[in-house]
Amino acid sequence: MSEKGILDWFSKRTENTVRVKSRSHGIIVLDVVSELNFALKSMAGGKEDAAVKGLERLFLSEHEADRIEDKLCVDISGGELSVQEREDLIRFVRKMDEIANWSKEAALYVQLILETHAKVPQEIWESTEKMSEEIMTAVKYLIKVVEALNGDPKDVLKNVDGVNDQERIVDTLYFQATKQAHLSDMDPKAVMLVCDMIRALEMSADSCKSCADTITILVTSRSL
Repeated sequence: MSEKGILDWFSKRTENTVRVKSRSHGIIVLDVVSELNFALKSMAGGKEDAAVKGLERLFLSEHEADRIEDKLCVDISGGELSVQEREDLIRFVRKMDEIANWSKEAALYVQLILETHAKVPQEIWESTEKMSEEIMTAVKYLIKVVEALNGDPKDVLKNVDGVNDQERIVDTLYFQATKQAHLSDMDPKAVMLVCDMIRALEMSADSCKSCADTITILVTSRSL
């Protein structure tokens, strides 16, 4: 199926389409990242109770993302696309879900910091909050990518560029936050938990880029 073919395939599906379900998946993944951002913002403001509630909502949203992912992969497997195109679309869905998985992992480190009463400076919470904000923007671009799949390929690639720009921003913030953690006066346990949290955030951003890379292949290089 040609580039035009896969876009036509998306545009011809009705209300219960892969495109619609992919968008729904993207929205719930955005919910996961948004709740992580809320929790980190709450920690920066010293509102631990609010952070805990945000984490609870995050875990529920991540579970829902997994449920949609499983159904979506079944739908794609039964489509009229070539084997390679189905594999690429399933890879896109899996990578989209990894954004939520890594956000959940970052949330687990926040939970551990709370449960172990580790002392983390406010400026580090602010730095990680900023990372999560940029990841939220990347996911919003990915949702626009899915929405554009039944339209002009140029719109798809424009939003792919937006995702890649966000990933570069998060990379810069990742190095800054890691340096900040190691130069702080936190005890070794807190440094370890914070660095693992920062790493999980960076991996979430990397998963955004992997999604974008897969879509780029679908709309520019498929000539089956």
